[in-house]
Order: sequence, then C-alpha cells, then structure tokens
Amino acid sequence: MMPQLDTNPLPVGVVCTDTIEQLNPFVPSGAVTDQRRTERTGNNSKRRRITRNKATGTLQVLLTLTPLFIADIAALTFSILAATLSLVLLGLIGLHPGLLLNSICVMTFYVACAAIYGLYPGTGMSPVLELRQCVLASMAAFAFAIVANLVLATLSVTELAIFLMASALASLIVPLARLTTRRLCSTTSWWGENAIIIGSGPQGRAIYRYYSRAPQRGLRPLGVVDFAKTASSQDSLELTGIPYLGSVQRLERLRRKTQARWSIVAPGGCQTIDMNEVLSHAGNFSNVLILPSQMQLPSLWSGSRECAGAMGIHLKDHLHNHPARAIKRFVDICLSGFALTILSPFILAFVLLLKLRDPGPAFYGQTRVGKDGKLFKAWKFRTMVINADQVLEDYLENDPDMRQEWIEYQKLQNDPRVISGIGSFLRKSSLDELPQLWNVMKGDMSLVGPRPCMTSQTSLYGSVLPLYQRVRPGITGLWQVSGRNKTTYDQRVRFDSYYVTNWSPWLDIYILIHTIKTIVLREGAY
Repeated sequence: MMPQLDTNPLPVGVVCTDTIEQLNPFVPSGAVTDQRRTERTGNNSKRRRITRNKATGTLQVLLTLTPLFIADIAALTFSILAATLSLVLLGLIGLHPGLLLNSICVMTFYVACAAIYGLYPGTGMSPVLELRQCVLASMAAFAFAIVANLVLATLSVTELAIFLMASALASLIVPLARLTTRRLCSTTSWWGENAIIIGSGPQGRAIYRYYSRAPQRGLRPLGVVDFAKTASSQDSLELTGIPYLGSVQRLERLRRKTQARWSIVAPGGCQTIDMNEVLSHAGNFSNVLILPSQMQLPSLWSGSRECAGAMGIHLKDHLHNHPARAIKRFVDICLSGFALTILSPFILAFVLLLKLRDPGPAFYGQTRVGKDGKLFKAWKFRTMVINADQVLEDYLENDPDMRQEWIEYQKLQNDPRVISGIGSFLRKSSLDELPQLWNVMKGDMSLVGPRPCMTSQTSLYGSVLPLYQRVRPGITGLWQVSGRNKTTYDQRVRFDSYYVTNWSPWLDIYILIHTIKTIVLREGAY
C-alpha cells in the first residue's frame, strides 16, 4: 500500500525550500555553497487527496481561466461602483449617464491586457508576478479608458475622478479576488491543468511535493517518469508516496491517457539524462517547462533570449536599478515615520506594562550585521529576563533535546528566558519588533529584507554571506511569511538568498501583504 504524501497547504506560494535546496545558490562573486538537503515534515492535520483533472486538454484551460475571468470582472465592477458611490455620497460628483458604457470599455481593455500579460489561464504563475501583472493590467485598462474618452468623446471631471479612484481600488481588489478564487477552486477536482514530472531525482520529487501542496498555482502533478524503469527507482519513489508512472518512453501514452498539458523536466539528481530523448517524447505536450541548471539562478524576473541561434537565460539584477532602490528607501522613510507617529501611544503602553511586569530597561539593543557588513544595534522591546544568557545556558545544559533544537533553529519553542504575560504576547504577535521602525528611519534596516543576523551567525551563511550583505536587513521578509520559526536556519539562509537574487518592489509588496496575514494568524510565531 502506497504511503500518504504530505499535502498540507504551504504557508506561502512564493518559493519552496524543498525545491531550491536541490540547487546551488547563485552568488554574484561566483562563490557557491555545498548543497544540504532538508526534508520538510508534515503535521497530523487533515491531508488533501491529490486528484487529476479528467477534462480534455482544452476544457482544462477553459475551466481554469473561467473562475479567474469572473473574479476579475466582479472585482472591476465592485471597484467602479465603490468609487462612484463614495464620490457621490461625499457630494463631490453626481451620477454620470455614461457610467455603464465606460465600465464595459474598462473591462474590455482589462481582459485584453490580462490576456497579453499571461493572466489567462495563468497556470503555474508566481503569485508575485501575478500581483504585478494584475496591477499593471488594471492601471492600463483605466488609462486606455481615459485616453479613449479624450480622443473619441469628451472627458468630464466626473469620469476622470471615477477612473482614478476606481483604478486605485482595482489595483488592490483584483489581486485579492484572484487569490481568493485560486484558493477556493484549488479544493475542487475540475480546476487546474494536469502535469507530469520528468526525472525521479531529488529535484523532481521536490517539484512534485511542492505543486501537490500548492494547488492554487493551477498545476496538478500526476506523478513522475524516469529513464530506464528500474525496481530501485520505483521502490524509492513509492516509499515517499510519489506515484511512479514508468519510463520516459511512455510519455506520449500517458499524455493521451491523462490529457496532461504540462511536462516539467527536472534533471537535478538524475544519474543519466538524454535531453534529446526527453524532448522527443515530450514534444507533443502543449507546455514543456525545463529546469536547465543546478544553480539557484534568479527565477522571478529572468527570461530566455536567443543568442546566436542558441537559447540563453537573461538574468535581471534589480539591485542595480538605482531609481527602484531610491523609491524603496523613500517608502521606508515615509511608512516608518508614519507608523511611529500612529503607534506611539501603543509603544508607550507596552513600555509601561513591561516596567510593571519586570524591572529593568524596556528596550533591548543587540548588535547585528547590516548592509556591506556594517554592524548596528537593532532595537526591540525587552521580552526576556535580565540574565537571559545565563538562563539559556543553564537550560540547554540540562536538556540535550532543547540544545539540539537551538543548534538547528537558533530558536526555542518554549524559551525559558521570555517574560511571562506581556513578554510572551509581544513575541507571539511580533510587536516586540516595533522599535525597529527607528532602525528603518536611521537607514540601518528596511521594512522588507533578510532577517538581521548576529555576528555569531554569519558563519552559518557560508559563502553566500555576500548575498546577505548586499541589502539592508528587514523587519519582515520572506522567512517571516514562509513558516518562520518552523523552518531551520539553513532554510532561512535559502530564503534570504532567494530574496536578494529575485528582489523587486513587487516582491516587497507581496511580502508586506502576507506579513499582515502572518501577524493576524500568528503563523510560525512563538
């Protein structure tokens, strides 16, 4: 009997450590760290059974894009109505007779732009890229409507006000509507497109596990095929609960039988691989996705380029985009200053509660490593007892299991140093890091970035430390919204490497949105 595969939903769909741990991190200086594989372990919560979409290939596409199309139209309609009613109730404008025609024009322009940007059906699209494409399509649709009114008719002040406000609302509501729709539809058996993984090595298995646990991406992995069908490869896959579909020679037969539209070639860890043979058998798939390298190259903003008749991978390093980095710093200053002003009464209240609960300073500063290796003092509310280091050492000395947990995660789930009551609340809600807004104002940190590490932890980064030091550390980051304390420190290093090599303002926006969810649900915090 085949064992159950852990298919618990992932906390975030940006990146999977099981996948990137099969790759060597890409460092601009050329340094590469040794690979270290770390398996995620599931919990005992209810597991989702993986099913294939039994519809025909074309119908799979229609069933996948239709709910997203309806969600987009509904979100645009709501945005236009909300903007109109808000302005009417405020007495700024009156009802416009051409509202219906303008709305139809906006939706038509949006659908055209969304199709060009690949949002239909959007199968396998990164949520960060989908966020960017949705915002750009929304803004372009309303911009086209404004230009159309200027050229073909008369643009009134009422129409301009509605378009501008509705555009801002749609940039927020459309991505949220699509996210909700993806999560709802991913629980059904008719949504998504079937995919077959080519390669039974560690990389292929990681890809299968990832898409099985992130069905909202729209890909339904059916199983794995390999080259020579050996008993050892079949047994090893069945031990991990991954269906083994046979050798690569059966691909065409499997494609017709399962109506799979996608094949994903994952050669990592395979002893022998003949790409000519793979492509000859996978050539009839509508979509073939090839993972071409064992290097963890930037994946969000890279693309293929023709180079003297050969395919090349064009890498974009947005950290060299000085206007984008200037905007990031400007936003850091504005938002941190605004947050410090608004939250100052709460900060004062937390200071008083900490003073009443435990004598000593309310703030705690610890030396951390920042951009370009510069040391700075990161501030937090003091949520631990005064003699925290001695308490920790005594605790670890008497409990070998907890010492092992500390070595692996650099965190303790039941930390004896934490002040009971207010200290525990501040840590679980992540509010203990509010004073770091001052570090952001000063320029030591950013709102989004890698988690600031201690000087004693720099050795854990190995030769990817130069990546960490390319950017300012952040109050929140990819690690915080991807499991946080449930991940090992090695996985945290992988998250930091991914963030730096794939940085863009859109990735920051995505992380900030998910940070709100993480704080509210207290995901991975203790």
